[in-house]
Amino acid sequence: MVYSYQVVKFQTISFVQGTHWSQSVGEKGILYKSLKDPFSKIIVQSYTGSKKLYHVPKDRTVVVTNETVHFLGELA
Repeated sequence: MVYSYQVVKFQTISFVQGTHWSQSVGEKGILYKSLKDPFSKIIVQSYTGSKKLYHVPKDRTVVVTNETVHFLGELA
């Protein structure tokens, strides 16, 4: 699988299968770490209203700062 770096301006963010994420607060914002092998899922809804589902590989971190999401993932 090929993963690309994503920077998404979002309106809402949903972590699918919520038990597969750990949450912590860091200097850069809220950090979510993917815990599921081979990947956890995240749904990002942008200001245009479009919703996209991404696969985030295990042990990758999703950083949420203000209204921007930074992560490595694959569009599902």
